[in-house]
Amino acid sequence: IAYRFLRRLENRVQMLADQQVHELPGDAEAQLRIAWGLGHDDAAALRAALDAERAVVSEEFDRLLEARRQRQAPNALSQYWRALPDGGEPAVLRDAGFADAESADAALRDFAQGPGVRTLSARGRSRLDHVLPLLLAAAALSSAPAMALKRGLALLQAVLRRTSYLALLEEQPAALARLVDVTARSALLAERLAAHPLLLDELLDSRVAALPDEPEIIAGIDALQLPENDLEAALQQLAEYRQSCAFRIALATLAQRQPAQASARQLATLAEAVLAACLRLVRTDIESAHGRIDRAGFAVIGYGSIGGREFGFGSDLDLVFLHDAPLEAMSDGARPLDASRYFARLAQKLVSLLGTVTGAGKLYEVDVRLRPDGAKGLLVSTVASFGDYQRERAWTWERQALVRARALAGDAAVCAAFESIRRDTLCQTRDASALRDDVVAMRRRMRGELDRGDAARFDLKQGESGLVDLEFLLQAEVLQRAAAEPALCEPRDTPGLLAALGCDAELAAAHALLLARGLDCTLDQRPRLVAYDESLEGARAVVREACLGAGLDFR
Repeated sequence: IAYRFLRRLENRVQMLADQQVHELPGDAEAQLRIAWGLGHDDAAALRAALDAERAVVSEEFDRLLEARRQRQAPNALSQYWRALPDGGEPAVLRDAGFADAESADAALRDFAQGPGVRTLSARGRSRLDHVLPLLLAAAALSSAPAMALKRGLALLQAVLRRTSYLALLEEQPAALARLVDVTARSALLAERLAAHPLLLDELLDSRVAALPDEPEIIAGIDALQLPENDLEAALQQLAEYRQSCAFRIALATLAQRQPAQASARQLATLAEAVLAACLRLVRTDIESAHGRIDRAGFAVIGYGSIGGREFGFGSDLDLVFLHDAPLEAMSDGARPLDASRYFARLAQKLVSLLGTVTGAGKLYEVDVRLRPDGAKGLLVSTVASFGDYQRERAWTWERQALVRARALAGDAAVCAAFESIRRDTLCQTRDASALRDDVVAMRRRMRGELDRGDAARFDLKQGESGLVDLEFLLQAEVLQRAAAEPALCEPRDTPGLLAALGCDAELAAAHALLLARGLDCTLDQRPRLVAYDESLEGARAVVREACLGAGLDFR
């Protein structure tokens, strides 16, 4: 009953101003309208009913926590913590399982005498005194005690003023155990939790094991009901949704509840949906100031990892922008712009919006260097000039990049025009020997500049027989064979390309292993450099054999 009451009230509040708000308006007339809409005589009656339902919920919540409350006698870790910063013996930490007890002791003393702890309320200090020993005990038993402690203290520092989180961690040992496990194994997630404590809700949520599929990710963006007249608020909502969804995907990847390829595809879907929402917001903003250009379209093209649906947790968006307006066209608003400036401003605002820092972080970094003529070229190309460039001036590596390119958002006619240009370009007849020479020369040059591996560690992306070698192999095969087999133009992702090209299962397994190792590194904020081992060498051998078999000696 309380849930239905609160939901109906929330719906009425949001309907009143058509905004995603969660509190009663301050205006007396607005409160009266809501009260009447829910069958109450006046605003006072509505508030009385609200207070009654909130009391019911509060009582049930307190009863739930009380049932789970465990007040154990102070153990050694509790006594140690409560004696800080002046007392306490590091030997207690050593006995608990911390190998470098002195460093752990120093970190805890610094934390204990910090202003955040010293100025806590009595209630907050009481909760911290229960949570921190539990955190110490769990960290000592984790896979990386020192890291778990360091990252756990950073998180506690971030939530000290939000004692409700301390209470929930105190009362839900399972959530605390998940927190310690995540912080011990993933620097990225630990950092995000400390920067955005709201993500703790994802660890506390009993549905944490349930991952949204791709249609649900897109539907989640649509359900946000972003306010088009308030870009800042809309951006905050998008950033919070992206953080939450990416965090769930990361948890599933960390726990190996799904393969790395599935995670990469979900991250790409999330980025694409966020991009499309940002484009809608930007278009509305531009049109309010400058109007529209009649019968003109705009599209965003994704290259690289977003085009190939193999996105990572920290990947950039490699984007190219196209429009199909005549150069002499003008917008019809109060401040008209010619087509070139109009769409350039649209693209600039989109890039800026994606990179704006909000309370929930920024959405994505954007890289636009793959546009025709690179940094010297226009930010937004016409469809006609883009087609001319691909036919007449593009380098082989730029045509390779088209293999993974995909229209992400925008007007259907421009997206279709891009797909036509892409298909025509990929299906051109090429001299096999010249193609191989170009591809090999570019790959060797890239490795010389970008490979960070050494005798002890392998660069998963740029190393010999790594991910980029495999990408170059597939791109070269498409460029060579698409004239006779146009269906090769359809897939953009590596598994799809491997299947279309008739590659064996061993090559697909090698790709899956390399991708998974790379995501593991990203989750722990390590460079994609890994120690050599038998499984890695097996995957590399498969990639190397496939490249040599195609006449591509990248060594």
